[in-house]
Amino acid sequence: MEANEPHCDQSLGYHDDTSSYVSDKGVEAGLDEIPQYFKERDGRLFHSHGSSPYPLPVDADEQQRQNGLNGLLRRLIGDSSVGPVRELLAFATGEQRRVVDLGTGTGQWVLDMAREFPHVRFYGVDIVPIATRYPPHNVIFELHDIMEPYRFESGTIDMVHARSISMAIRDYRALLQEVGRILRRGGLFVSCEWSRVPAMADGSDIALRAPRANAFFTAVRETLRRSIGITSVAQQIPRLLEESRLFTNIEAKRFHAPIGDWPTDPGMKAMGHEFREMMGVYARSMRVVLLDGPYAAHAEELTQGYLHDIHTVPGIVSTYCTVHARRI
Repeated sequence: MEANEPHCDQSLGYHDDTSSYVSDKGVEAGLDEIPQYFKERDGRLFHSHGSSPYPLPVDADEQQRQNGLNGLLRRLIGDSSVGPVRELLAFATGEQRRVVDLGTGTGQWVLDMAREFPHVRFYGVDIVPIATRYPPHNVIFELHDIMEPYRFESGTIDMVHARSISMAIRDYRALLQEVGRILRRGGLFVSCEWSRVPAMADGSDIALRAPRANAFFTAVRETLRRSIGITSVAQQIPRLLEESRLFTNIEAKRFHAPIGDWPTDPGMKAMGHEFREMMGVYARSMRVVLLDGPYAAHAEELTQGYLHDIHTVPGIVSTYCTVHARRI
């Protein structure tokens, strides 16, 4: 079969047309349908999916931030993912490995992985069509709410990758049940989430050292909780995995990304400079969210205060919480 020839993956119930998006109805989403997935508010573009709580814009600025983060995170953790991914996805004659990326966004992680593992089938799932419509032969992008049941048959997926999806999930326990359903025995689940609690690299009190940054994220957490029912779960996922009784070999690790060019190590200094720019985009995107919540009257002040601190206070870091586990 030629690399660009459409083919069917009957075991998963897909018609695999690699030059198109597949909607949650299992049919191609045409170009004329794309606008219906978006709505404009306060000069920014958001998803229009009524049931998903995901609050951030999905416009060009956010897409650029997502793509930038993809490269930065690879440098931060030293690979494309945590866990025994290379071992799991190694080529095996007669076997088709399958990976699902939840909340795929621009699809950059999937595209990078698809180039590295051309023998593996990758499925990127999101509620908006912002990934390429012309992916490589081993990639399918699907339009679907990740809190709704997936169309994959039980026990057919080798790996589920979930990065930065916590703002789209009101019930992480329910998500883990569905992830556990589609994973085969021994399959791998990987979760990576940013903590929404800022920190100082030396462990000192962020509220004293960078009070404006602390106030901004306090407002973010409260707005997400009170306005759309989203709680901070990044540091709770290992416990939730254990409580689900579906997973074993649960291993958690945290990484600290510098915000600003204060590190002395040249590589970390460059990373911190880039990350500060990305966090500036994040803050301006989150400002729109704050305008719809209990901190609306102070949204601009909080945003500007955060930007002030990340440009003037050395030592601020963001904590990246990762965990991987095997399906029992």
